[in-house]
Amino acid sequence: MKVTRRSVMKAGLAAGSAPAVLRAESKLPNFLFLISDDQSVPDMGCYGNPVRTPNLDRLAAEGIRFNNCFVSSAQCSPNRSSIFTGCTPHTTTTSRLHTPMPPWEPTFLEPLKEKGYFVGAFRKVHQGKEFDKRWDFYGGSTAPFERFFDALPAGRPFWLQFGSHDPHRPYRPGACDPPHDPAKVQVPDFLPDTPEIRRDLAMYYDEIARFDRECGELLDLLERRGLADNTLVIMTGDNGMPFPRAKGTCYDPGLRVPLIAWWKGRIEAGRVVDDLIAHVDLPVTWLDAAGIGKPDKMQGRSLLPLLEGRPYEKRKAVFSERNWHDNFDPIRSVRTERYKLIFNAAPHFPYRPAWDLENSPTWASLKREARRGRLRRRHLQLFNPTRPMLELYDIRRDPGEFNNLADDPAHEDVLKDLMRLLSDWMHETYDYLPPAFPRPGEPAGRNWPVTL
Repeated sequence: MKVTRRSVMKAGLAAGSAPAVLRAESKLPNFLFLISDDQSVPDMGCYGNPVRTPNLDRLAAEGIRFNNCFVSSAQCSPNRSSIFTGCTPHTTTTSRLHTPMPPWEPTFLEPLKEKGYFVGAFRKVHQGKEFDKRWDFYGGSTAPFERFFDALPAGRPFWLQFGSHDPHRPYRPGACDPPHDPAKVQVPDFLPDTPEIRRDLAMYYDEIARFDRECGELLDLLERRGLADNTLVIMTGDNGMPFPRAKGTCYDPGLRVPLIAWWKGRIEAGRVVDDLIAHVDLPVTWLDAAGIGKPDKMQGRSLLPLLEGRPYEKRKAVFSERNWHDNFDPIRSVRTERYKLIFNAAPHFPYRPAWDLENSPTWASLKREARRGRLRRRHLQLFNPTRPMLELYDIRRDPGEFNNLADDPAHEDVLKDLMRLLSDWMHETYDYLPPAFPRPGEPAGRNWPVTL
């Protein structure tokens, strides 16, 4: 059809409030974002655990599964803020749990809306009540998924988030039928194998299965509405599993989450990618796919070339943080393909689990086993009265992050390189914690927390 000024104006009036000129553009992609609440890799069928996730497994089989995606923060609302802003939480003053998104902070939603996108969300957003004003549609906790598509103006592209509350605690029976068998769960090596912990993990699996079922409902809805062919679907988790030494920590089980991308005709099916991916990369990717340039403030990089099989410059490192989450525990980390450095800025604190973990059957079982003298050394680390300021791990040889190499002379150069890398990032992102090294040309002073 020939595009004229009259036809553009007519289309704009028919489609609602979006700028009329955007109706003349070629078909823009839609975006569906599926995000679980407290889920680590590898807790899905496609990642090798016996969790019933057929819908997401199919999505991975027909798209890309990423093995090394890392959150910006091991905490819920701070990390979700980084997905909206493309910045690590301390840059945007959202590093404390439950801190609302400041009204002056831009997100990727505004450029999408200017482009003509209809943006909406169901259920958990966790950015404060004022943030909900940024949506064209908000479905809350009980609205059926169909309601968004009924409200979608004809011809408008969309960005939609399904923010599940699963598998966040507390757990209750009945999340899926039949429930997972505790005898068949995979107990991670950072937890002891007890009947109580197995039952707790099985209920965690049950809630992941419920999340998968609801994701399947949305994917089927895309098909029925004729929208699947032009929709990029991305699934991930907001932080690691709600178990001790995972959620709220900068160990991999707290930071490493699933990531799947599916885009019919644009993504080669069955790909598995081991590259380091950061959550701050997601908003840049959505903007790039919509033909919008990266805002100067965003710290991520677009994954679009990687999704489409084009040349892509790999990340050398990913960075994460932890701050106040029921208790104050400032931590920073940098992870390369081989090594992880954790900087505990308050090493005089013992490990203190968040409230939902502290009230869990797993934490009760850990304490009971400790009193009985039946814990392995790796598990007893959770009960040490203090922690080292620096923790260095060789992920390739020690994937569980149990053998701290920070004081090993053979790894002194690795330690210095990672401390420099972490310090540079802390400077570049305006961290309120003092980095170990000053900026070039800046006097070191006497109060740097680490001297190498």
